[in-house]
Amino acid sequence: MIPFYILKYVLKCLGFLLKHFFAFLFGWIPDFNDKMTGYEFEEYVQEVLIRNRFENVELTKKSGDFGVDILASYKGYQYAIQCKMYHKPVGVAAIQQAYTGCEYYQCDFAVVVTNTHFTRQAIELAQTNGVKLWDGTELNRLKNKANARSLFKKSQPVDHSFDQEYKEMLLLFLDFGYANEDVLMNAYQYSEQKSYYILKDLEFLEFIGHENEEGVHELYYLDLDEAREIYSKNQI
Repeated sequence: MIPFYILKYVLKCLGFLLKHFFAFLFGWIPDFNDKMTGYEFEEYVQEVLIRNRFENVELTKKSGDFGVDILASYKGYQYAIQCKMYHKPVGVAAIQQAYTGCEYYQCDFAVVVTNTHFTRQAIELAQTNGVKLWDGTELNRLKNKANARSLFKKSQPVDHSFDQEYKEMLLLFLDFGYANEDVLMNAYQYSEQKSYYILKDLEFLEFIGHENEEGVHELYYLDLDEAREIYSKNQI
């Protein structure tokens, strides 16, 4: 008979190998599961961040966290992140908590991430105090980006969505020399909320920088070829 502790160790090693094997084939991050607990959701977001090259990604203690669930750094900036797994839109209280927690931990950016979306009042407050909002759509995009290096993802047909979704808009920003909500609202008659989320998507894709005090985003590309190169790097 094989001793129990040896069998347990073998099964643990086998599980570790299987996890890495399937991650190599399909990607590290599974689809979001609405049966997760709040803490499991925090761990899920933590893994998404790690696989998107955030560094020093740490869960805070369960109590007395000052409204912050995860601390992380990215490109030299410190992030204070609050996770909200809800079945309804996230309101202003989460924005206020994240802002306060960011001040306490002396971070550069406060973020609220959720599996759903945000109320209009929450979006307006976030625009006022600079809290970044990552809704379920953004979280899923980050998950897909994290999985892009898997074998099956690499073998998929080339994605032509750059020309379909971004080319015209990025050329528009080149004409202005910057990006902001007013440019999108005037050019495409988009709502303020839609313009906000588009800019957040472009920020995640690293086409543009963070919004400054004047509500303007710096462009990270000088021409369309450079923008396409940035897009390609984000897909591998």
